[in-house]
Amino acid sequence: MRIQLKKGIDYIFDKSLIISGVCVVLLSVIDISNVNELTIKAFGSDNFEIGKIFYYVIVILSLIFGAIAVANGKEIYKLEKDSQEKSSKINDLESKLNEVVNETNDLFNSYLRLLVKNLSFTHTERISVYKVYNNKFKLIGRTSVDPLLMEIGRSEYPIDEGFIGKGWREGEFFIENLPDCNSRNGNNYYNAVNTIHNIPRETVDGMKMKSRNFFVYRINGYDGNPKAVLVFESLNPNSFTKEFIVDKLNGVKQPLIMFIEKNNGIVISENVLGV
Repeated sequence: MRIQLKKGIDYIFDKSLIISGVCVVLLSVIDISNVNELTIKAFGSDNFEIGKIFYYVIVILSLIFGAIAVANGKEIYKLEKDSQEKSSKINDLESKLNEVVNETNDLFNSYLRLLVKNLSFTHTERISVYKVYNNKFKLIGRTSVDPLLMEIGRSEYPIDEGFIGKGWREGEFFIENLPDCNSRNGNNYYNAVNTIHNIPRETVDGMKMKSRNFFVYRINGYDGNPKAVLVFESLNPNSFTKEFIVDKLNGVKQPLIMFIEKNNGIVISENVLGV
């Protein structure tokens, strides 16, 4: 009963502007039709002025609901203003977060470019960094001397797929001398890759860079738990060895861990922007 009464009161307040308007119309009708002059025989009087009572009741209702409508209007205006201010603040926050994310990514990629130089990589090599978010690999950094190899294909990958998934599970994975991707319409290349670790044919066919030399190296965070993988790859069959890469990483591993730990740009963007 209380709930129904509350709903009824809320409905009346919500429709206060309409009720006030109806009352004003009724007052006009009363004036035109002289209903306010209506009298009846009641309560011991031969001229009980029921018309005036009805008129004054309508006036009072009109004033009450008019005041409620004005108060509601002010409240709605205030809410709309607050909503606009909050929306503006959210837009500003989104812009600032995007700037922070972009600056962080630029700084990280600059560091990767130094690593490319330190490894003496050429236009046939590339370094990519994937961090795990929501049980998927997300690309957080990539660089190469060749701008075309820096282009992003898929931004995320299944955590258990291909050489990246194998390196993630085992800590590291190295391979060289993979078949030429152009031989036998790519069948030799795909069969060699899929034999090592299952991966769909369409995924391999869609790769812009079909490398023949890979080294996948897992990076653990400060807490010792796996956080990301570094992927070193080359179009040539034997451009580098595992020992060469590991030796070069020894002097730069800690800064890499720091960048990877701090790189939460993807999470921020997805939560705030709904990406």
